[in-house]
Amino acid sequence: MALSPRRAWQSNSFRVALCFSAVVVSILAGTLAVYYVEIVGTDSQRLDDYALRNSKRLQAVYEQQGEPALIAEIQQLVSDGIDSQEEIFSYQDAQGQAWAGNAIADMRHAQDSAALQDLPFEREDLRFTGRVQLTALGEGRFLIAGSDLQALTDIQHRYMKATGLALLLAVGLSLLGALAFVRLMDRRAGDIRRALRQAGQGNLQFRIAMKQGKSDEFTLLEQDINLMLEQLEHLVGGIRHVSNMMAHNLRTPLNRALHHVQSALDAPESRSQEQLEQVLEELGQLQRLFSKMLLLAEVEAGVGQHNFALLDLDQVLQEVLDYYAPLFIDRQVLLHTDLHPHCTVRGDSHLLANALSNLLDNFLKYGEQDGLLRLEIGLRVQDGAVCLRWRDHGCGVQEETLQRLAVHFVRDPRHQQLPGHGLGLSSVQAIVRLHGGEIGWRNSQPGLETVIRLPLAAEEVPSSS
Repeated sequence: MALSPRRAWQSNSFRVALCFSAVVVSILAGTLAVYYVEIVGTDSQRLDDYALRNSKRLQAVYEQQGEPALIAEIQQLVSDGIDSQEEIFSYQDAQGQAWAGNAIADMRHAQDSAALQDLPFEREDLRFTGRVQLTALGEGRFLIAGSDLQALTDIQHRYMKATGLALLLAVGLSLLGALAFVRLMDRRAGDIRRALRQAGQGNLQFRIAMKQGKSDEFTLLEQDINLMLEQLEHLVGGIRHVSNMMAHNLRTPLNRALHHVQSALDAPESRSQEQLEQVLEELGQLQRLFSKMLLLAEVEAGVGQHNFALLDLDQVLQEVLDYYAPLFIDRQVLLHTDLHPHCTVRGDSHLLANALSNLLDNFLKYGEQDGLLRLEIGLRVQDGAVCLRWRDHGCGVQEETLQRLAVHFVRDPRHQQLPGHGLGLSSVQAIVRLHGGEIGWRNSQPGLETVIRLPLAAEEVPSSS
């Protein structure tokens, strides 16, 4: 896709690249300026030193040996063949009459100053400018010594031309680099925008094609986006599953309740009370379902963490077991416990008791084997964590269901005929994770073993006043 100037300027990456290019060009220009000052300045200083040195020497010859010696020395200098094209020597008056030298100065431009000055000269019909030291010797005669500026001027012109070409080349390459950078950023960002558009249209299965062997910022961002899309796909799939199961679990008791209401209306008065009691039972089941779903939603949202406090998990577990003791006696449960003290955790005692109650309810519902209910519970501190092991001697869980045991509304196919909604273990897992722990299940043959690990909390020592 062609990149128009307007669209390029609207791109942040183009402006950033352009600013960076401007910095590079500025550094290059500064560097060239430093080199210019060094090269031209050094050459100019050399010419100044040459003019001053020769002017002093010739003036000394004139003062010590007189005019004939000065003329002879000038003639010797201009005829020795050393720098004869650059050096300037002249012994002349203001009207241009010369007694010695290789050029004649136009004195109309001369200044009455002891400093070096640039004067126009003429030599064999060739006009040029020289930097000279002008010394008045009396009787309207002047001693002029210096150098032709043509070589210095040529160096300046060539350097400026080369500098201009280098800066133009740098600017051109910077613009090309900025445009290439924009195209690269646009292509990489285009993949991300395409993935987000697909996600916005509901296609959560779309993934950004990853470049092999790359680990730049865009590759890491693409990996994060792909991971986000996977999580979104998983969450949306879970929401759809929950919605479908909610519809199923709500429709069945509602249909039964409506059927009982209709039957109560159609039945004789002697049987209407029985039908209404069945309606109350169905509505009570719906209320329990909504209560479980509300608790699960609150726990998964992190509600309740503000109630966390230090507590002994062994005491919480013992209180729950005491509450179920009459039911255990009635069901002739064989219970074996190995509870170590000082299993201190930070949490909400009501939520932890709710999780333990759900595990006990599941045991009483599914843990029977050959008419016996056997449960083993172990609690101890292990590897810096509080470890709770919970094993029944029932029929266990099918392997394909074991990994999805805590998913909302998932139940073992063998237990579909039993009452329940498949939210108990989901609630247990949510409560464990809320407390910073982890939970796992495995078939122990016989039975199902549940392992819960919670962070061990240090005892808080009250400060003495």
